Amino acid sequence: MTHWPSYNQSLVRRGEILFSYDFLDIWDADLAMMNENKNGKKYQYSDSFILIIGHIRACLHLPYRQTEGLIKATLGKNIHEDKQPSAAPSYSQICR
Repeated sequence: MTHWPSYNQSLVRRGEILFSYDFLDIWDADLAMMNENKNGKKYQYSDSFILIIGHIRACLHLPYRQTEGLIKATLGKNIHEDKQPSAAPSYSQICR
């Protein structure tokens, strides 16, 4: 006999995208290390953040502009203001 409520819940969990915000803990340290002794414009996004964007894009099979929209929506809702950059990376930054 199948317990339908738990079966339904397991199907819902399959569709969840588990996203770790651990990169926020090392955001400042990463940027400080990347910008140390750098000439010119400082980096605004840590390598770990760009890597996460790449994983999201690859897993969801998104074009760059849709990835940009997803990141803009996520940054606006989920990232603390002290960690939030002034703007989300553009599709051309994601592409590079």
